[in-house]
Amino acid sequence: MDRIVLGILVCMLFLPGCGGSEPKPPPETSPNPVAPAPAPSQPKPPAQTKPTPSKSIRTASMGADPSKPKSDGSNALGEGFMSTDALRNRLKVGRIEPQIEFEVDPAQLEANGIRSLEGKHVILYTDLAESPEIEELPAVFDAAYPQWCEYFRVDPAANADWKIKAVLMSSKEPFRRAGIFPDSLPEFLHGYYRGDAVWLLDQPSDYYRRHLLIHEGTHAFMNILLGGAGPPWYMEGMAEHFGTHRWENGQLETRVMPASKEATPMWGRLKVIQDEVKAGNALSLSRIMATPQDSFLQNRPYAWCWGACAFLDNHTLSKEAFRDMVAEVKLTGGFSERLWDKLGDVMPKLAESWEVFVTNAEYGYDWQRNEIEYRDPQPLTGDSAVVEIQANQGWQSTGILLEANQQYQVQAVGQYEIRNDGTPWISEPNGVTIHYWQGRPMGQLVGSLRPEPWNGGAITPLVKTNEVGLGTTLYPGTPSVLFLKVNESPAELSDNQGTIQVQIKRLAP
Repeated sequence: MDRIVLGILVCMLFLPGCGGSEPKPPPETSPNPVAPAPAPSQPKPPAQTKPTPSKSIRTASMGADPSKPKSDGSNALGEGFMSTDALRNRLKVGRIEPQIEFEVDPAQLEANGIRSLEGKHVILYTDLAESPEIEELPAVFDAAYPQWCEYFRVDPAANADWKIKAVLMSSKEPFRRAGIFPDSLPEFLHGYYRGDAVWLLDQPSDYYRRHLLIHEGTHAFMNILLGGAGPPWYMEGMAEHFGTHRWENGQLETRVMPASKEATPMWGRLKVIQDEVKAGNALSLSRIMATPQDSFLQNRPYAWCWGACAFLDNHTLSKEAFRDMVAEVKLTGGFSERLWDKLGDVMPKLAESWEVFVTNAEYGYDWQRNEIEYRDPQPLTGDSAVVEIQANQGWQSTGILLEANQQYQVQAVGQYEIRNDGTPWISEPNGVTIHYWQGRPMGQLVGSLRPEPWNGGAITPLVKTNEVGLGTTLYPGTPSVLFLKVNESPAELSDNQGTIQVQIKRLAP
């Protein structure tokens, strides 16, 4: 029986190339933003300031879909198909013996102008001329090894002998003649992994050449030392996530948020996301998890899969469950569903945070400081209440449940530091008018009314901001909670200091 079941699972577990795909979830429907209720004829309260004009967001196609990925039929053999110890053991992650892709003939290498550079975990074959940036590549790869081991829970000592072959080419032809570029390789965009080797086309950027080596090395590490790499979105997203790196003075740091375009030339994933959001083509997490393998001949899916993996790996609500999925990469069928089940009740909040990230994605995005701070909403006790807003955090709930069709006055006071470039920049709630971000003064207090309860299914109001400043008047159309933050780049919150005191007062009818 074990042999029959394993035979059925073969195509699910060990698809060639970079991995297999999971079926798409149902198409998303356009969200239905909450429309404000009409204000009474007398008196008519002032409206909130118009949404930020500098960033066009077509919310009708934003992709706000908190729904679970569609079942891929992984339980077609019955709920108990993995009930035997033998099958469970065979599906545990662990080292496999990869296919040997080619044997090296030193004479053929020399005849075709190919030299080799050897590290502990990689031997690199290249036709590129000597330079410090090329010679250090084996050291970059070796520096990634302990970081892969730590993240993917692999014993580094027990696998110290692991080593792959890497082919770095300015032209494919010499490598074909030398017998180390098999004719069976498919077309690929920049790099490709199979068996015990990776193939890389040379890049005009030193950063992106390293990125590509680490990316394909991640595929090799997962497929050989774990025995699998999960579905396409996870496999490619994790390779991109590790590929985003910092290399300084011989020290490697992987899984970083790129600090700037200049620090990561040729990478461009953030720009893809920014452009897609502006065009109204942003993807939900559910849609990203349905990315098919054959779509990775263009840059777009790499950007979205990187974004999803980096987000889930860094967000407080998801990182533990997401990292635990390392134990399930050999059984790709239903992988995304099982992750969704682990996340459970936090998915509406995660989907909301994802929308906030993609609509504000930029270099240096601070994952922790831009997590939405939630408070259990409570009705206003008495006529007014005061809440404190931190200047160094993103969206923060005031925790006050505002009644529908009731007028409220908001007033803010305080001084806080929003930048320190040697001289502290002190701001008040109206902001600093010598510097603007998103069309508003930096440091200005901004807000957004969010209906309560919020269960997703539509675009969160937190993708837009409204001016609050020193004060404003609110008239919620539905029971709502006011969220507040200071207006500043999501990459530049860490040097802020101080708080703002905000009073919310119910006005007489």
